[in-house]
Amino acid sequence: MAVRTVPQHRSPALEAWRRISIVVLFVVVIGGVIYPPLGLVAAVMMVTLLGTSIFRGRYWCGNLCPRGSFLDLLMRWITPGRRFPAFLRRLRVRLVILILLMSAMAYSLATLPVEVRPEMPGGIYGLIGAIFVRMCLITTLGAVFMALVSQERAWCAVCPMGTLQHLMDRARAGDARGRILTNAAACRDCAVCERACPMDIPVREYLSVGEVTHPDCIRCGACVVACPTDALRCVGACATDVCTVCEDAQGEERADGQSHEDRRVAAGAGEEA
Repeated sequence: MAVRTVPQHRSPALEAWRRISIVVLFVVVIGGVIYPPLGLVAAVMMVTLLGTSIFRGRYWCGNLCPRGSFLDLLMRWITPGRRFPAFLRRLRVRLVILILLMSAMAYSLATLPVEVRPEMPGGIYGLIGAIFVRMCLITTLGAVFMALVSQERAWCAVCPMGTLQHLMDRARAGDARGRILTNAAACRDCAVCERACPMDIPVREYLSVGEVTHPDCIRCGACVVACPTDALRCVGACATDVCTVCEDAQGEERADGQSHEDRRVAAGAGEEA
């Protein structure tokens, strides 16, 4: 299957972080085996992503997550591109995985030895860090396996942190920040948005709803950028709310009288030529 192609739509700073974060991931999962206190970096990120979910939903998953960046930028070149297994979409499956992994981590933290071995780097911080290194390593290996048999972001459908972010996002219903709104009247039913989505979301099914409320939406903005019309729009906290073709706010007209859609169509014709 062809590699998924998405127009560049993130800021240079955000793209730079995504590349740097891949290094951070390997430092934690590999370097942490040698120096366990590095696992505390993963602990800090867990707290941070839960904090961002209050305001931005799963924005962390689509734009800041080191593992997500690794899957997007590297694993997508070797993934077979098969559709997500249907059972991964079930909330009960996500909750079981969340409970199992969180219970294992909680048990490990609760049963830490009272006395720290002298040879343990970092002392008690090394013991705590080792738990997060182990969890990060296991989940990363799981993500790689799922990418090799399905799509690059298959793991993100069952990621415990992603599930927590989604549950927290649902709790802030009514807050429009960080959401992708739909406009059924502007849709041409071309399905470009669905081909661009790294999470394999049936975006067009949400046209009648007025908003993409799928639990796997990671606010990456790929569907918005790929859409040739104004059928999709990010509000407040997606990766983009600006068209990279015309570099103007969506729906506005420039002095030459061309609309957002006119410029998108013209740009597409130029690429085909």
